Amino acid sequence: MKLLVSFLFLIISVVVESQFTSTGFPTQVLSSNSPWNTPIGNNPTVDPLSSSMLNRIYTELGQEGYSTDFQLHYYQWTAPIHLVNTSLPVNRIKIFQPQGEGYHETVDPLGLKVITNLPVLTSFNPDPKLDGHMIVFDTNLKVFHEFSRFKWVNSTTAEATRYDTFSYSHNGTYPAFVPGSRWWMKGVRGSGAPFIAGLIRFDEIQRGELNHAIAFGGPLNRQKSSTSSPWSFELCSPVSSRTDGWVVGDNTIMEGQRIQLNPSYDINSLPPKAKLIAQALKTYGGYMVDNAGDFGIYFENLGAFGSNQWESQYGTDLSTLYNIPITQFRVLSCSNISTRV
Repeated sequence: MKLLVSFLFLIISVVVESQFTSTGFPTQVLSSNSPWNTPIGNNPTVDPLSSSMLNRIYTELGQEGYSTDFQLHYYQWTAPIHLVNTSLPVNRIKIFQPQGEGYHETVDPLGLKVITNLPVLTSFNPDPKLDGHMIVFDTNLKVFHEFSRFKWVNSTTAEATRYDTFSYSHNGTYPAFVPGSRWWMKGVRGSGAPFIAGLIRFDEIQRGELNHAIAFGGPLNRQKSSTSSPWSFELCSPVSSRTDGWVVGDNTIMEGQRIQLNPSYDINSLPPKAKLIAQALKTYGGYMVDNAGDFGIYFENLGAFGSNQWESQYGTDLSTLYNIPITQFRVLSCSNISTRV
């Protein structure tokens, strides 16, 4: 009997350990039933205006003098991932909301505009651009802390315009226009989606595993489909819980709407890591989650341009993704459009 118990304990220990890397980071982020971890399946319904949406992006980017290439956000306008182990003594900080608004009720129920006791080491820094996104993962409690426009004030104080926290096994979605008086403050992305959701991480590319949908940013995200619409905002739920879309028109992509690389697009000539990502874009696709100055996907920030591991280890390989034409993607129909006046 003791031998059987020991054997079962060993099996359970192996299973639990396999859910995390040697650093304590989860091999699968978010729950198995999350939309981010669910394959598209065969014969999805394509939005009737898909081609028009993508052609509009391509045309308007060109007219404005911007690159019409598919883009990879890996050293700016994305987010680094920092690990902290709270089973050990760690630096604790408070953050305050510099614009005078309370954080969302789920993290700031009293509207104090200050959140305390957050485990953030002084060596942790956000993405260098204005959005200043940053992800901290507690390897002890297995929870994420996410920040936008994070800026150090001193070693125990920082400002951040938005903050969110959730378990690694969270579903990764929130109700549309999250209940509460400050619905627009939920989440750190424009769509309210977790930043870790759909972020391409270095550890998974190293392992040769990419089993989730990928986060997209776009330049013409929808505010609403028509000037005659009686509401002010529309989005695709459940991936999007709010929206910073600003363009009016039905040939625009809603935040939360799913995008897929055309299944018939030939990826056989791509090198291994680029092919891995391209296949994920076929199998899982991605979701439009934020405004961007281009049409592209997000990678974990590993450092400045010219001095990061994405370039040093996989630069030549991943650069082939730039050659995928924007028009080889397709936008899938949204089955749950949510609106707010």
